[in-house]
Amino acid sequence: MQGTNAISNPVRKVYYNITVTSLSVAVALAIGMIELLQVTFGLRILDLGKVGYLVFALFFATWAVSLVYWKARRVEERWTW
Repeated sequence: MQGTNAISNPVRKVYYNITVTSLSVAVALAIGMIELLQVTFGLRILDLGKVGYLVFALFFATWAVSLVYWKARRVEERWTW
């Protein structure tokens, strides 16, 4: 019988990696765009210290939605052979 953690289950590992990598890319692009706008136009749009709280909330929300999707769509059952 397989374990229940992501390390022992390839489907969970891939799903986790896709979720975290996608979110990391989105956050990096958003912060990059904020910085680019600030440098290019001299605008002070957002304080990046406060953006950190938003990033944390986004990671938590994405993890929660990903978990609900995993359970509701039975991803593991559909991709395990």
